[in-house]
Amino acid sequence: MKYSLLENGTDSLKAAFTSLENFQRNHHLTEHNLKDAIIFFNHGIEILLKYILKERSPSLMFSNIDKYLSAKEKMKRKGATDVFEIDPHLRTITLEEALKRVEYLCDIDVPDQLKGVILYINKIRNRIMHYGIDLNEKDAFELTKKLNYCLLTAVEFLSLHIPEVVKLIEYARFEPRNYTLTKEELEKMQEEFEIQGMIAHEIAREDAYAEMMEQLMENEIQNGK
Repeated sequence: MKYSLLENGTDSLKAAFTSLENFQRNHHLTEHNLKDAIIFFNHGIEILLKYILKERSPSLMFSNIDKYLSAKEKMKRKGATDVFEIDPHLRTITLEEALKRVEYLCDIDVPDQLKGVILYINKIRNRIMHYGIDLNEKDAFELTKKLNYCLLTAVEFLSLHIPEVVKLIEYARFEPRNYTLTKEELEKMQEEFEIQGMIAHEIAREDAYAEMMEQLMENEIQNGK
């Protein structure tokens, strides 16, 4: 079986659109579709961000680049086909880290609104996977609107950097889904996600500064200062 990151990610986004469509059509009988749409969206965006990184350098997908390089060297020497054959304990980066690396290591502008969208869906996904979620009918309906907006925003960004995305997820089938939003709702949603993205950007900047200072301190200790 041969299954690429691109195929994997676009399959998940396509499944997210289909699940959301099924829920909107008859949500009383298909509550699981809303859960599926959230999980598929989260998976699809993570995989496709990693695909963007992989196109620049496969090493950028791994949490520990030094371990990846060591495994890659052994892979070539032994004639293996995959770094995981050499080191099955290699770990790829999280969704949040993938987002940071796309922006700061690939120099790709990531709009604050998109950051807000991705982090919002990731939060909902984590609640489902690790704790649970309980929504009344009104809250579930509001979530479908936000998820719908999130999907459209994500695909708009991805299509700029992975042109094949639109065709692979059969985007034309799902494109008109913003009909559930009034102009006022759309503007409010855009503002909400932009603010969330700006907050995430500031947190990421502070984290990067803290990591830099920690590294400087470690270097000074190693140098005996």
